[in-house]
Amino acid sequence: LVQELTGKELSGKAWIDALTTNVEDLVTSEKKEYEEMFQKCAEEKQDDDDDLDDVLQMTVRFVDGDEVIADSKDSGLYGACRKFETFVAGRVAAAKKTTED
Repeated sequence: LVQELTGKELSGKAWIDALTTNVEDLVTSEKKEYEEMFQKCAEEKQDDDDDLDDVLQMTVRFVDGDEVIADSKDSGLYGACRKFETFVAGRVAAAKKTTED
């Protein structure tokens, strides 16, 4: 079946190749791909919340325990994501400060 679909016999070569990949090369490659996608997303219009919310027809809430960090009903999906991003950045900064003290 595998040979019919891929033209190759089933083997563990791809898995072994993945396990033997140089970690630094993999991190460099993944970081490059991440930065390219981040740049692409940053260049796209971020003010089309209404269109996206209409298409998705859903509500997203970012919650930490009992605290509602952001709700897309209040600020649209992108707005909620930005609020959550700010929340996470604050948590990371606080944790970093605590470990430095």
